[in-house]
Amino acid sequence: MAARPRAATRQRTVNGRLQQAILPAPPPASEVNGMRVAVRYLGADRAVQVGGDWYLTTALPDGDVVLAVGDVGGHGLSATPSMTLLRHAMAAFAIEGRDPSQILAGLNSLLCRQATGTLATAVVACYDPASGRFTWARAGHLPILRAHEEGVEPLSQPAGIALGVWPDGSYGSETTVLTSGDVVLMYTDGFVERPGTSIDDGVRDLGDQVRDTLHRGSTDRPGDIVDRLRRRNPHDDACALAAESLR
Repeated sequence: MAARPRAATRQRTVNGRLQQAILPAPPPASEVNGMRVAVRYLGADRAVQVGGDWYLTTALPDGDVVLAVGDVGGHGLSATPSMTLLRHAMAAFAIEGRDPSQILAGLNSLLCRQATGTLATAVVACYDPASGRFTWARAGHLPILRAHEEGVEPLSQPAGIALGVWPDGSYGSETTVLTSGDVVLMYTDGFVERPGTSIDDGVRDLGDQVRDTLHRGSTDRPGDIVDRLRRRNPHDDACALAAESLR
């Protein structure tokens, strides 16, 4: 009988190390190149908190910061090989100096060459703290939400099909300027999708959650936002990244 608790403890240790190797647990809210960033990740598989969703926060040598979330089709451990491939490739492309559109074009080419039929969506942005310029591109992904003094609204969605659909897919981009206190929220469909309701309803509900959180007042706005988000589909992976401009 005593062997069972030991085996369970070993399995939890292995699961924890597996998670750290594939997708490190989100750290507490922290400052990265002029932004305060917080992440929340909820895996569909409770035993191993990794799946098809991923996030990325990468500080660049020139002082910019790249932020992203993505979602590979499927969930749980079966989706992790493609997720790991795309996440690491995204980080490499960002360090190379590629802009958001070029990062997504590279990921799309990579996934199409795998020829596994796997599809994924993603949104990636680059923030320049010196100017406040925030440039983003998307691959079939949900709109970024922006919270500022006038309320919460989705940013425009530049053209871009899901990753893995067409090898020659191209990706547009948009740019805005964030001012001090502006918060952007990237997320995957586990926070907005629920059977019997529309995605648009889920996005509006998510915006209401962000608005309610900010109205309460906080010294850690990104951290409070991601901590209070409600997952709409407990059977799907869910990831959210909130970042506040500090310039």
